[in-house]
Amino acid sequence: MENFSFYVPTSVSFGKGQIENLAPSIKQFGGNKVMLAYGGGSIKANGIYDEVVNELKKANIEYVDCDGIRPNPPVADVRKGIAIYRENACDFILAVGGGSTIDAAKAMAAGVCYDGDVMDLMADGKGEITAAAPLASVLTMAGTGSELDMGGVITGEVNHKKHTIMHPLLYPKFSILDPSYTFSVPEKHSMAGCFDALDHLIECYFVAGSESTDVQNMMNEGLMKSIVKNAPRVLANPEDYDARANIMWASSMALASFQFAVGKKGSNFPMHAMGHELSSLYDMTHGITLALVTPAYLELTLGKVPEYTWLFANFARNVFGVLEDDDFVAAKLGIRKVKEFTLKLNMPKNLKEAGVEEDKLEYLAEKATEWGNIGALCKIEKEEALEIYKRAYA
Repeated sequence: MENFSFYVPTSVSFGKGQIENLAPSIKQFGGNKVMLAYGGGSIKANGIYDEVVNELKKANIEYVDCDGIRPNPPVADVRKGIAIYRENACDFILAVGGGSTIDAAKAMAAGVCYDGDVMDLMADGKGEITAAAPLASVLTMAGTGSELDMGGVITGEVNHKKHTIMHPLLYPKFSILDPSYTFSVPEKHSMAGCFDALDHLIECYFVAGSESTDVQNMMNEGLMKSIVKNAPRVLANPEDYDARANIMWASSMALASFQFAVGKKGSNFPMHAMGHELSSLYDMTHGITLALVTPAYLELTLGKVPEYTWLFANFARNVFGVLEDDDFVAAKLGIRKVKEFTLKLNMPKNLKEAGVEEDKLEYLAEKATEWGNIGALCKIEKEEALEIYKRAYA
């Protein structure tokens, strides 16, 4: 097992009615004037906005709205939030929403403490994060795990390229996770969130060095198995509290300080790299892009790294209950189970059905690998990425 550091400073209030902890938690971290960041207004329609504002008012905490944060949050929305925060002399950011809102809030938190443009602070930028405004989240959609990690994804202006921002200062100070807040999330986004969470776990599982990380692997398998069990329950009954609770907690745990990738050789999240390009070009929902590319990625990777057949077989048996003694047969069946799971969640069956033109596949492969190979068990360069897109096309 490789050496690693592990750090998750975010405190969590999980369960029904935990919004009552909002104001005391904000005050604990010195918040007196909050910038309330949220998206297109669904939190007003479902009553969550009123619950949040009422808690702030009862505690005499001032607030100002920063609304309209879009999915796959563009940097323009981040810049708007930075301006609102500064103009109103805020001292705390509260993100109420899903991954897009929380990601945008993280970039805002870094940006308000930086003299230049916030794009400088992205992973490929020229700036450095040395300070950040305190932030917290009230989660309304499970999937990304942004409520319990230090990273975010922002859409830039050039080719709508996805950029990451990451720093320990960007961990939320606290996150409130009430599964009932996810009851009204539309089916499409609920299921996309379920697959997003599953794919985070897959990205941390199929990584070189996994032969020495039994603890990480076995804990990961348990979370994946829980998502496979509970996602169809959410689909059947959106107000199944326990199913929603298990999905919410599994998605939060999936990326908590990348706990299931620690001790391994490292991963640059290849399936996400390929999915991000679909979102950039087609503004496609993130979890859906992952559902489209993951089976094809796993299939190609298995063919390139036969020495890891055992890992694919363990995945098949321990997550999907495959009963097959031969490792290679079990591995193939496990990949088929992933594809069947995407269809069970009503994901598009292939890229063609999702509206992707075949003549765009080479462009997508080029953009996915423009900063280098993206493999985790083997090198995935443009040629391999193109093959994955082709397999996912039809």
